[in-house]
Amino acid sequence: MFSVNKEAMKMVKKIIEDKESLNIGVSSLKNGSTVIDMGINYPGGWKAAQYLTEITMGGLGLLNYDTYRLGELELPQVNIYADKPVIACLSCQLSGWALPEFKNDAGIVPLISGPVRAIVKEDKFAKPFSYQDKSERVVVVLQDKVLPGEELTVYIAKKCKIEPKGVFILVAPTGSLVGLVDVIARTLETSMWRLHELGFDVNNVISAWGKAPLPPISKNEYIAMIRSNTYIYYGGTAGFVVNCKDEDIVRILEDITLSPKTTKQYGIPFGKLLEEAGGNIFNMTEFCHNVTKVNFYNSFTGNTFVYGENDQKMLFECL
Repeated sequence: MFSVNKEAMKMVKKIIEDKESLNIGVSSLKNGSTVIDMGINYPGGWKAAQYLTEITMGGLGLLNYDTYRLGELELPQVNIYADKPVIACLSCQLSGWALPEFKNDAGIVPLISGPVRAIVKEDKFAKPFSYQDKSERVVVVLQDKVLPGEELTVYIAKKCKIEPKGVFILVAPTGSLVGLVDVIARTLETSMWRLHELGFDVNNVISAWGKAPLPPISKNEYIAMIRSNTYIYYGGTAGFVVNCKDEDIVRILEDITLSPKTTKQYGIPFGKLLEEAGGNIFNMTEFCHNVTKVNFYNSFTGNTFVYGENDQKMLFECL
C-alpha cells in the first residue's frame, strides 16, 4: 500500500543531508526522536519551505513560486498543486490536529499537520476518509515557535503505537519564511474541506491547484497568524479538475467561497475573530474557512465554472 509517511521520509532524509545549504538545524532528543528546526533558531529559506510543504502533503504535492501585485506592492505568490488531493490535503496537509494541552505563551494552540495525521486519524478532518497509513517512522509538521521536547514526542509516539525514535518532527513558526510559506500553501486543504462540508463527493476531485500571495513576514507569531490566514482566505484561489455531473458543481458553486453570502463575519478583521475564539482557529465556527475564488474543470463534460473574486481591500488593511 502507498505510504505517505514513507514517501515523506525520503524527503526528510534529503533535507537532513542538505541541512547546511538549506539553513536548517537537526537535533536528536534523548529518547531518539529527531527534531528539525526549519525557522526558530535557523533562518530556513525558499527551498526549505518548498521541502516542508511537499513533505506535509506526503509527497503528493508540488510547490513553486510566482509574484502577486497588490497595488504598487509586489509580493511573492505561493502556487501549490496536488495529486490524490483527498489524501494529500485532507489526510495529511490540513493542520487539523490541535494540541490545546501544549498551548504556547502567546496563547496560540499548536497545530499538527503532515503524514502523521493519516496514521493517528484523531481529528475530525481525517476521520471521514478511508485512507489509513501505517509506518514505523512518522513525519510530523508542527506550527510553533518553540522546539518540542520529549513530552510531545512521547505523546505522538504513543498515539502512533511506535517507539519515540521513529518520530521525526519538523518545526517552523508562522513568523518564519518556511512557516509562512507552509501556511499560505493551504489554499487547497481549506477548499477541499469546504467541498466536503457542502456534500460534494471529494473523491471526484482528480487533481487540484491553489495560489495565494505571501504577506510580509512578522516575527510576532500572533501577527503572522493573522496575516497568513487573511491572505489565504481573502487572497486565495483554488482550482479543481473533477469528474462528475455539472449539476453537482452548480449546486454548491455560490456557497463554496468565503463571501458575504456564506458568513456574516466577512470583512471583520481576522485578528478580532481569532481573539474572540481564544486563539484557537477551530473555535471560529461561524466563519467560512475558504478562499474567495474557485475554478472547476469538469473532465466528464468538458465544461468550466468560476465563481468569486479576491478581496484586495482586506489584504491592504491587514498590512
